[in-house]
Amino acid sequence: MPSGNDNYLTDLDVRIWLRDNDPEANTLLDDFEFSPEEIRTAMTLTVDYWNDQPPQLRNYDYDKFPWRSQLLTGTAGNLLYIAANRYRRNALQYSAGGLTIQDQEKYQQYDAAGHRLFESYKEWVTRHKRAMNAEQGFATI
Repeated sequence: MPSGNDNYLTDLDVRIWLRDNDPEANTLLDDFEFSPEEIRTAMTLTVDYWNDQPPQLRNYDYDKFPWRSQLLTGTAGNLLYIAANRYRRNALQYSAGGLTIQDQEKYQQYDAAGHRLFESYKEWVTRHKRAMNAEQGFATI
């Protein structure tokens, strides 16, 4: 049986970790960077990755996933990928009067940060599922 926290990960937990909990602190956006729907989608994609990887031990939903810290890591990675796609789509260099503005040229940094986080999550999934599978195999002997 997995050990972990019975309390599910909330939007606020994710926002605090990503420093997206105060719209006024997002000086360029003056809003939250991530919508509640984006956070839920990122959580769902993270748990879907767990559910899709062999071996098939037990499937979860994002509100029942017992490893909050790992769900947070994967969710943050997915959110950064989502943001990178938005920044990539809206990237436009603007020059006027010798001043160049590139406020949407953040996709490479967001992609890199998202990749680091989601790779860490993927490695954890592989190690954890392997350990759980071995534990279940020895329990039946």
